[in-house]
Amino acid sequence: MGGQDQSTSRLLAGRYALGERLGRGGMGTVWRARDEMLDREVAVKELTVSHLSEEDLEMLQSRMKREARAAARIKHPGVITIHDVLEQDGRPWIVMELVDGRPLSDVISQDGTLTPREAAEVGLQLVAALHRGHQLGVLHRDVKPANVLLEHGTGRVVLLDFGIAKFEGAMDITRPGDLVGSPDYLAPERAQGQRPGPASDLWALGATLYHAVEGESPFRRDNPLSTLTAVVDEPLPELRRAAGLGPVLAALMAKDPAERPTADEAVRLLREVADGHTVSIRVPAQAGEHRLPTQLVPVVDRTGEEPAAPARPEPETVPAAAPVPVPVAATGRGRRRRRAVLWALVAVLVLGGAGGGAYYYVNRPARHPDPAVVDPGPGPTEPVPSGAPAPAGWAWRDDPAGFRVLIPTEGNWARSERSGQVYYTPDNMEHFLQFAVTAGQPLLPQEHLLEMEDKLSKSLSNYREISLTPARIHDREGAVWEFSFTKDGVPRRAKEAEFRNTDGTSYMVYISGPEKDWTQSLQRFTTVLNNFTLPK
Repeated sequence: MGGQDQSTSRLLAGRYALGERLGRGGMGTVWRARDEMLDREVAVKELTVSHLSEEDLEMLQSRMKREARAAARIKHPGVITIHDVLEQDGRPWIVMELVDGRPLSDVISQDGTLTPREAAEVGLQLVAALHRGHQLGVLHRDVKPANVLLEHGTGRVVLLDFGIAKFEGAMDITRPGDLVGSPDYLAPERAQGQRPGPASDLWALGATLYHAVEGESPFRRDNPLSTLTAVVDEPLPELRRAAGLGPVLAALMAKDPAERPTADEAVRLLREVADGHTVSIRVPAQAGEHRLPTQLVPVVDRTGEEPAAPARPEPETVPAAAPVPVPVAATGRGRRRRRAVLWALVAVLVLGGAGGGAYYYVNRPARHPDPAVVDPGPGPTEPVPSGAPAPAGWAWRDDPAGFRVLIPTEGNWARSERSGQVYYTPDNMEHFLQFAVTAGQPLLPQEHLLEMEDKLSKSLSNYREISLTPARIHDREGAVWEFSFTKDGVPRRAKEAEFRNTDGTSYMVYISGPEKDWTQSLQRFTTVLNNFTLPK
């Protein structure tokens, strides 16, 4: 893999002398270098991202520093040490520990598969590394054989790019909602657009160990879309060589993240296998329910009087919003699972890895030219033609805030305004709609909603996120957030959609109501959002 080119013998930051090229991937090149100041060999990663816009390049550099600082906090033998981050010639560079070893992917392809006990030993070191990162709030998000390094002669297992994937992948340098990671090592919840957590890294670890003993990744198919479908919807393939490691792999790759073992439990299970003992555990069912990340997001009440925070309901009780403007009935387990898969296929995938870096843009066809979001359920959820009268049970309102909207006629939906927010409620805020127009919003919709969620999740009782995903709303970049929570002992649900013009003006539509009649509230929300008319 070594090689010489014009970059050889260059001096970075006055101290790092570049040597041979060690490898090249989709997002950068790794060089052997010598730290002239400390007289030691290091690895230097040059991030080459010429295909990005100037704005994204600037975002990359600022976020790279932030994430590198986070990764540098992880002091663990199973994590590559980051020594320095610098900029030269307008490009960012990362200076890292140089480890003499081979990636697990090369070991498998060149030497053959590992035995179950060998794979368990590798897994023990990887779990320890991941757990240390998780304790410090750093997720890996791209665990796979190519990112696992086996050091020559020591038995040490090192996890590459811990934390770097955050600024090296799509989530941070393209657009909110993009997915970073190879599809066949992407946990089902991530493939469905949900936010990753420690359990997502453990799923990828399970897929990595599966590959180590079986010789192939469990869900890889002919193309990224069919691979994601398999990850979300298909059971774990039959294990032929895993022997006693099999139950552990099945547990790590449970479809529901709540069913996966914790890091401590995974250590115990892997230790039993490494020591040659039989593992007896309950293996979660592989064909389980999956929550569909909706494309409509609940709007938080910025006055602080009504906590618009959510609690995650059980899948069978939540009529999830379809991710494109096509009504879909939410009946039956199979239908909900297929809809979850369809959302996975809408994602923009950025495939990492040494030979990766290719971008796959996938769009589902929509029936309507104006892609508003439609929920299942009866009622006038489709956009009303321009100039047409309001449908039965609804009335047009030309709001003083500068937008036109349909408001229910059942009950007296009174308007009020406070702190720049517009409210409509028929029952003193037990049920209510909320709107806001904000000029000069600096954050993208999903970033803004994530910021609000961070605050609300700390203040709302029994807050649980149902979904928080990007969406195209009225042909504008947007995001949708749905959640549940408890207020005065009563379970409530909320949903918010936010979208933004190119001039930075953002629009927010939000609904909140009791859990017991959420189906009706959700239908109202869809009708209001789909017929929300922007100012001319």
